[in-house]
Amino acid sequence: MNDNEEPGWVNLFFYGAGLSAALALIAALLFGGSAGPLAHGPGVADITINLSGIPVREHCTTCHIQGGLPNVEAHGGRVEFHPDIAPHSVQNLGCTGCHLGEGMALDPEISHGLPGLEARRILKGKEVQARCYACHELNPLPGAERAWQGYVLFRTRACDTCHRISGNGIGGRFGPDLGTIGSHLGLEPLKVAIRDPKRDPPNSIMPRFPLSRGQARDIAFFLKSRVKDPLYATPMQIMAGIQDPPVISMPIPEDLPSKGHLLSSRKCLACHKFGLEDGRIGTDLSAIGAMREREYISVFLTDPSKKIPGAIMPRVKMTAGEEKEIVNFLASRATKPSPVSGANASGYDQEGKEAKHLYMTLCQRCHAASGDGRGLIQPNLANFPRPFAGNAEFFRVTPDQRIVSSIEKGIAGTSMPPYGNLLDKNRSKMLIDLLFEAFIGIPRTEKTTMPPLPVAAEAPSDSKRAETRYMEYCSRCHGRYGTGKGPEYLDFQPRPRNLTNEPYFAAINDERIARAIADGIPGTAMPAFREELSAEDLWGLAALVRRFSAGEVYE
Repeated sequence: MNDNEEPGWVNLFFYGAGLSAALALIAALLFGGSAGPLAHGPGVADITINLSGIPVREHCTTCHIQGGLPNVEAHGGRVEFHPDIAPHSVQNLGCTGCHLGEGMALDPEISHGLPGLEARRILKGKEVQARCYACHELNPLPGAERAWQGYVLFRTRACDTCHRISGNGIGGRFGPDLGTIGSHLGLEPLKVAIRDPKRDPPNSIMPRFPLSRGQARDIAFFLKSRVKDPLYATPMQIMAGIQDPPVISMPIPEDLPSKGHLLSSRKCLACHKFGLEDGRIGTDLSAIGAMREREYISVFLTDPSKKIPGAIMPRVKMTAGEEKEIVNFLASRATKPSPVSGANASGYDQEGKEAKHLYMTLCQRCHAASGDGRGLIQPNLANFPRPFAGNAEFFRVTPDQRIVSSIEKGIAGTSMPPYGNLLDKNRSKMLIDLLFEAFIGIPRTEKTTMPPLPVAAEAPSDSKRAETRYMEYCSRCHGRYGTGKGPEYLDFQPRPRNLTNEPYFAAINDERIARAIADGIPGTAMPAFREELSAEDLWGLAALVRRFSAGEVYE
């Protein structure tokens, strides 16, 4: 026999071991893991229920006599039977149609639902209503009030703007289809996914909506009923098409002008702020017309990623007439921030109050009241807002005019809007002075002179050489094709720059790109490569960034 040839008994051994494991699993499911069938009484009550043409076999009543408590002695001799559920009946419906669980298993742990994502975990008490709409059509239903409220929240909180629910024709296509999610996740995993979307996966773009635990539970109740084969969908209904559920009317905020009613009916306010209404997910639209041109608003509404690459806002389905109406309304919103109360005062104290008022009105939603960049809507922005607190080194090397320009003209390709039409020169100065005094912690005039950049060669740099250097130094963070999503990008906050952001790079010159590569960017994970790169490599990488931002890729 060849030294490298496996002996024949090895394969037979593994085949036998696999068969034994399979038989052991079947035995555990049918007869219990350790206690065996005799632990459940002298016999096995095997029943078959016909649920809308689907045969369902169960052993549940072997332990739960007439649907009651499974062990009378363990409950002090108390006998309790299943409550009346008329017009339903346990005899006709069985148990697992409403309660789930593994109905053919006899082991207590297995029968109440296998571990993992808890898709079959037993439902008890009020949790049972999470199964009502697996049989009943979506309409208000006695006994399923929480699940119905979950459906109302799903519609009014704009979940259906991104997610589709198969079988009833509603919903968007920006996020995963939730039409069968109840067949895959239990109630607790559903609640976690709703309240903390980035827990798994960590790169999820779904924002964390301001929902209470009770509201998240209600939505989970509703989603648990979204299953692969809803029992109410008879063959005839499937052929004819299931009717859409009733329309959920959207409440119109009292302070919303009548011409802006589409902000409510199209669920913009489920995410954005306008006046007193605040979805706490997106930007403030109250004075958007003073910050963004009509063309910008129109393009952003129809395709957000054209103006801010990586924007998580979905394209909301609406008619051309509705789009025009919303654009016209938002373009007319140009109310400047009102002066702080007590404006009769004068001098430094009044300017300080006014500056704080401006910061809290215009800046803290993104940059945070503490100035660390982790504001209310920061997790939902394509780019991390510039932190002020603890970031003195960045502002030492940043020319003052660039800071002024960022306030007045905004930063292209990001959510930073231009405030030039909202703030006059004096108010802009007050705001910038506040940033240095309250957060940055150095005089505004304190600047570091940076060393000059190497002179670029007159001849074009070797593009293949630049691509090699990029893969060596840059790709692990910025990704092979410059999208900012390299294999290590989740390790950093702020995230690596998206080098394909055409609006951003079109607004800056080659020197600024080369400066970022040579000297790094304080306050971020971007290191300095001045010592590692030759002049040819430095300017070659700057040229490659230009190619990325222009939509060019390399093999």
